[in-house]
Amino acid sequence: MTYFNSVLVALFTLLGILQLAHYSMLQQLTQLHTDEIQHREQQALAAQQKVRDYFRTLPMDTTGTYRVEANVVRAANNLSVHDVTMVTQCTPSHLHHVVGMAERWNGPLSVAVFVQLRELSIIRRLMRKLQHCPAVLGQHTSVHLVYVEKQLDHLTVNNAGMLSAAGGGGDGDSHGAALATAAECADALKQMSTSKDANYALQVPYPNNLLRNVARDSSLTTFVMVVDVDMVPNPSLREDFLQFARRKELFQSHKYYDKDVYVIPVFEARTSLPSLPKSKTELITVIQDKTVRPFYITRCDKCHRHTDFQKWVSLAPSNEAGMTAAYDVAWKDAWEPFYIGRRTVPRYDERFKQYGFNRISNVCQLHMASYVFHVMDPGFLIHKGFKEKGQFHADKDAENSINRDLYTVFRRELRARYPEYTRECV
Repeated sequence: MTYFNSVLVALFTLLGILQLAHYSMLQQLTQLHTDEIQHREQQALAAQQKVRDYFRTLPMDTTGTYRVEANVVRAANNLSVHDVTMVTQCTPSHLHHVVGMAERWNGPLSVAVFVQLRELSIIRRLMRKLQHCPAVLGQHTSVHLVYVEKQLDHLTVNNAGMLSAAGGGGDGDSHGAALATAAECADALKQMSTSKDANYALQVPYPNNLLRNVARDSSLTTFVMVVDVDMVPNPSLREDFLQFARRKELFQSHKYYDKDVYVIPVFEARTSLPSLPKSKTELITVIQDKTVRPFYITRCDKCHRHTDFQKWVSLAPSNEAGMTAAYDVAWKDAWEPFYIGRRTVPRYDERFKQYGFNRISNVCQLHMASYVFHVMDPGFLIHKGFKEKGQFHADKDAENSINRDLYTVFRRELRARYPEYTRECV
């Protein structure tokens, strides 16, 4: 029995030792697992902090409400400064319009996009693809993103969708971006267009004039033309204007501060029109067919009628080859033409947001600063779709009322800013 007892004692002792070893190993494994979780959490927090730090380095607007990330998609820098940059702005759901705009413009194009937090990841991944698809937006297109500062407080690595080419954190997915085809990029833009968000029907105020300034300030050319994103030019507009500018020596240094802007007549076309007109001759034909009409004619006739569309359509061919400054128009109340102007023209007042008075305030300032409005022939712009009453968002009238009051203050400020001039915006 003594031998048997000794064996039992030895076995129990060994079992105890094994249990202690097992417990010790479990503790070590648990600690390793805990350490691994903590390490990953620390890495995630560090990555998240890196993302937030990156966005915090972006410049802010003057009110501290928005942050601006310029040149997320950078244009090829191989054009002369003696050129015209087409400038526009939109939300991600309207970015697909830029494709047709770039095709017809065939020159420098600067686009500012207003991005909310819920869209940030997908839009940055789209930007990464577009960098490798110059055929989609054109090699001379630059894209700039504008964010709401308060929303960045809730930024995470996942919804940042960091773009390494822009200098941020994250792996950047550069290999996947390099493999993106033009078809994939076009499809990505199409997917963005399925969003139901309209520019003015968002949960935060749409800063249209800030966006215009961001895109305009990022241009490098002597002249700029600020347009809506759902407009396209006639295909020869840019080259025709450049030839006009060279003939008139507008690129000479002594003309740098000339107070002239060059109005481009704007029309709107039915969405059912198979193809948009490319020349003034084609334009007149579709006007006669009533599939194209002057822009905003049923919604705000006085906003554009002073361009005098009837006179412009009936102009006889000029003896001067190419584009001409056909006639001048004195500013009248509510006229808000689209124009080509120098980068020295006054910037847009960024206090105007949402609907109403955001463009007319800029044109009013040009008028009070003694600018001359030249209506150009035969160039034109086409808005895709008729502007109809039911297309506007529900708060349009309320926003218009708020901005009307701001416009009254703005005009009073202009009188103090330009005391040497006698013009008024009335």
